[in-house]
Amino acid sequence: MGDDAMRSPAWNNSELMEEEPRRLRADAERNRRRLIEAATAMFCDRGLDVGVGDIAQQAGVGRATLFRNLPTKDHLIAAVVVDRMNDSIARGRTALEASDPGHGLFELIDQSIGRAATDRALFDAIGDEWLTNDEIRGAHTELMEVLDALVTRAQASGALRTDIGAVDVLMMIKGVCEAMRSFQHLDPDVGMRQLDLLWSAIAAPGAERPLRGHPPTVSDLERAQDVAPDATPAPAADAAPASAATPA
Repeated sequence: MGDDAMRSPAWNNSELMEEEPRRLRADAERNRRRLIEAATAMFCDRGLDVGVGDIAQQAGVGRATLFRNLPTKDHLIAAVVVDRMNDSIARGRTALEASDPGHGLFELIDQSIGRAATDRALFDAIGDEWLTNDEIRGAHTELMEVLDALVTRAQASGALRTDIGAVDVLMMIKGVCEAMRSFQHLDPDVGMRQLDLLWSAIAAPGAERPLRGHPPTVSDLERAQDVAPDATPAPAADAAPASAATPA
């Protein structure tokens, strides 16, 4: 018993020494999460020209904490993009468990297009060159694998035509996102019509959707271009280069 009593203080000290790094790691993860959430909201609302100081203030941390977690603005942008992609991956994996494979895929497409409208300012600045970032490339690869699994599962159930692939679906999603961006200030129903067209194009024969609204005319397109806001604000000195949109 005497030996146990002699050893117990050392055991207690060891436990305390292990607890401190765990607490620091938990604090760092909370700060990183707050920074990513604040940056996501501000990038989507104001574009990538938001200053890092504003982001740190919104997150309730100091600039030193921001740079300790994410050393440069490029690191912050990449973290936000990967976070959004991981969320899409998680939603895709949930869709893989849907009892109706076709409904699971189409619901994910609806959600993705709806999110793209709010994420537009962010993804306007994320071009193909960002796929050289290891984390973004890894998340993009995983996202495409999930989408491919959803397409294959829907095809096996008879809900989806069998002569298309995941990249076809992704390209069509991008087209609908572009239509929604172009017409959002003139006639939002045009974008919803394009979503119906996407559904009808990839659905198995007999499962097409009725199209909402009316076919847009050349005059509608010209008016949409006239009223469309500038989607590419001039970047600040610490902003990433703007390029074509790559929605997640």
